[in-house]
Amino acid sequence: MPDRITHEILAEIVGIAADAIICMDDLQRITFFNNGAEQIFGWLSEELLGQPIEILLPERHRASHAGHVADFGRSKVTARRMGERREIAGVRKSGEEFPAEAAISQIHHGKRVIYAVVLRDVSVRKKFEQRQAFLASAGEKLASSFGSGEVLQNVADLAVPTLADGCILESRIGDGYKADAVAHADPAIAEVLRRMTAAGLRRPPRAHPLSEISRTRARILLQSDAAARVIETSTSAFYIEGLRKMNPQAALFLPLVARGHLAGVLSLFRDKRGFDSDEISFAEDLARLAALALDNSLLLDTVRAALRSREEIVGVVSHDLRNPVAAVKMLSRAALTETDNDGSGRSENILLIAKAAEQMDALIRDLLDVSRLDAGQMTIHPESVDPSALLTRSLQTLLPLVEEKAINLDLQLGVGLPKVQADSERIQQTISNLVGNAIKFTPSGGKITVRTRSTGEEVIVSVIDTGTGISAEQLPKVFDRYWQSARTDREGAGLGLAIAKGIIEGHGGRIWIESTLGQGATASFTLPVTQSE
Repeated sequence: MPDRITHEILAEIVGIAADAIICMDDLQRITFFNNGAEQIFGWLSEELLGQPIEILLPERHRASHAGHVADFGRSKVTARRMGERREIAGVRKSGEEFPAEAAISQIHHGKRVIYAVVLRDVSVRKKFEQRQAFLASAGEKLASSFGSGEVLQNVADLAVPTLADGCILESRIGDGYKADAVAHADPAIAEVLRRMTAAGLRRPPRAHPLSEISRTRARILLQSDAAARVIETSTSAFYIEGLRKMNPQAALFLPLVARGHLAGVLSLFRDKRGFDSDEISFAEDLARLAALALDNSLLLDTVRAALRSREEIVGVVSHDLRNPVAAVKMLSRAALTETDNDGSGRSENILLIAKAAEQMDALIRDLLDVSRLDAGQMTIHPESVDPSALLTRSLQTLLPLVEEKAINLDLQLGVGLPKVQADSERIQQTISNLVGNAIKFTPSGGKITVRTRSTGEEVIVSVIDTGTGISAEQLPKVFDRYWQSARTDREGAGLGLAIAKGIIEGHGGRIWIESTLGQGATASFTLPVTQSE
């Protein structure tokens, strides 16, 4: 065992060092270039020996670098450690610039001087620092967002251009998705993507990445030909148009999961290159942050909605319940003091009292149903029933109302309708709400048609009226609670359609309304067909 490290051993140690170790002569020509330098810069040692050191520097620094080294050589300072100087930059053989830290020392042999440089590539560390700073800033921005809509748009704006050229952020609603926020580095493409946000709910086919995420809750990465591969599994015209306009080479779909719930999907698109493992990890960090912020915002939305609901209930009770209560008080006093001989006036007053009590009972029942929907306690007990018999029974109780208003009620039952899974009492309540709405807005002499048809997997029930119709501006609001198209003519609390929606969705069905102002309206809902054993 030698007592001292020999030149050969020292050369081996220097040669295998991970940092770049470079020596140059007093003319600043490279005389030594270790394995670490080869790995960092991409040059082989034999390619650089005898070459000027400036070849490893960015163009903007080359002119002044020789003077800095000469000044250092003339100084009495023998070495400068890493961190004593500001961060410098190097250039790889590929032309890629990277941040670095360097230490330099000078060794004099007579009139000759040798400069030894130890250089460390800090691009990974800088990237990590920038990533942490970005996530910290993103966390602050998302935490200060008010409402889920603002959170989603902030996430999309943060993702572009830091992580991708384009972004689509979709909320998961039931078994479908709705594009709530989009962003793109090109404003013209961003404008095309914004059309998706007005397209409403879509249900991607089973082969689409979003449907796969619904099943697996795992990220999906497409590193090549992403536009064609996603378009191939898409059916939404707006979605296809946006993808064609972006024409991405790569796509990364990330689930937004918080408290075990899939709240949505963050879709990132790149025009010309794929995502490396570090960028995927970065995107997943943002997705986790976004999921948490979105979950908090949804909870805040729920609290705000509960407060609004409470205020609306107070308003309903104070306004809608006050009128029938006042009528009961007035008419009961009149009945008590009635002195006519035949008692006809008293009988009429008692009849009006009964109607007012029924009105109060209906209002209270609606408020209780809404409370059950909010609490998730709206119980549905479906059983296999004949839809024709169910609709016939449901409409019988409504005949006096249409006859009183001289409206023609027509029931058109499809031939050979299969049995459906339905809670008869709740479906009768739904029919009553839909037909009651149609009666309210159909003038005397008008017509209401209840029509059914089967698609094989579900039965569609439609209530078609020849009434006043609903404007395009009002149509999106029809299922909102307490909303009424004519607030000056309040008949009920405006809860019927909201309750009907809750009942039908509780059956696993869908409900929607189509209308043109002045041309009547069509309210439709679906019920699942009973599967044969």
